[in-house]
Amino acid sequence: MHAFNILVGALAAFCSVVSAGKTQTISNWGDNPSSLPSFLLYTPDKIADKPAIILGLHPCGGTGSQYQSMTPLPSYADKLGFVLLFPTSKSQSGMNCWDAHSAKSLKHDGGGDSQGLASMVKWALKAYNGDPSKVFVVGGSSGAMESNVLAATYPDVFAGAASYSGVPAACWSGSPMSTPASSDLSCPLGKKASTYTQQQWVDLAKGCYPGYNGTYPKIMIVHGTEDTAVTINNLKAQLDQWSGVLGLSLARNSSNDPIKNWKKITYGDGTKLVGYEVQGGGHIPTFQGDATLRFFGLM
Repeated sequence: MHAFNILVGALAAFCSVVSAGKTQTISNWGDNPSSLPSFLLYTPDKIADKPAIILGLHPCGGTGSQYQSMTPLPSYADKLGFVLLFPTSKSQSGMNCWDAHSAKSLKHDGGGDSQGLASMVKWALKAYNGDPSKVFVVGGSSGAMESNVLAATYPDVFAGAASYSGVPAACWSGSPMSTPASSDLSCPLGKKASTYTQQQWVDLAKGCYPGYNGTYPKIMIVHGTEDTAVTINNLKAQLDQWSGVLGLSLARNSSNDPIKNWKKITYGDGTKLVGYEVQGGGHIPTFQGDATLRFFGLM
C-alpha cells in the first residue's frame, strides 16, 4: 500500500496545539449529494466581523478530527478570528480518501464530494456572516488533491487553495477510485505528469466548470523531492496547470524560503501562484502556517 494512505509519521510533523475555541459537530448543512458524514466546526472565542472561512481536508485514512489536531490552524483561528471546517470523507474500499476521480466530483454541481464540500462553506458563510472573498481550502495528500478539484469545480466559491503533496485537478479522471488501492495509479505516481502538456492540464481544470469565465483562486503548491507516494513531478504539473489557467509566467526562484531547504517558485507578482519544492522532503511536508496564511492575505 502506498505511503499516502496516511503516513502517521509525516502527519506527526504537523504542529499540534491546544486551542481556546469551540469545536462542534454539524450534521446538516444543505446540499450533500454524496452523503458525506458530519463535519467538525471550529470557532474561536472571538470571531472576526465577516470572518474568513477555511476548509481543512485530511489525507487518506484520516478524519476531520485528526486533521484538526495535527495542524496549527486552530491556533491561527484563535489569533485571527476565522472559522474552520474539518470534514471527514466517505470510505473508498476501506480507506477514507476524497473523491478526486469521479465525473460527479469533477463537475460543478455534479453531485459528488466537491459539491457537498462547497455546500459546507456556503452554510458557514451564511451562519457566521462570513466574507465570501475570503474562502479558502487547504489539504494534505488526498486533501491536497481535493483542494485542486475544488479550485477547479468551484472557482466562484473559493478565493484560494493550498495543496501539500497533491496532484492537478482532474488528474485522477478515468481512474476507478482515487486511493492507493486503485488499479490505476498513473496520476499520483507521475505517469500523467510526465506526459501531459500544459494545455491538457488547463483543459482538464477548465472542464470542471464548463462555461465559467470568472476569476480563479490563488494557488499555493508544496511538494517534497523525495515523495514516493505522490511523485515530485506532480509539483510541476500543478504549476503548469494553474499558471496556464491564471495566465501567469514564471518570475523567479528563491532559496531557503520560508525555511531552510524550501525553494519558493514565484509566478507573476507572487500574489496568485507560488510553489514550494522541499529539498529532501517526503510526503506531506510540514505545514507552514505563516507562509500559507500570508499567501491567503489573512496575515
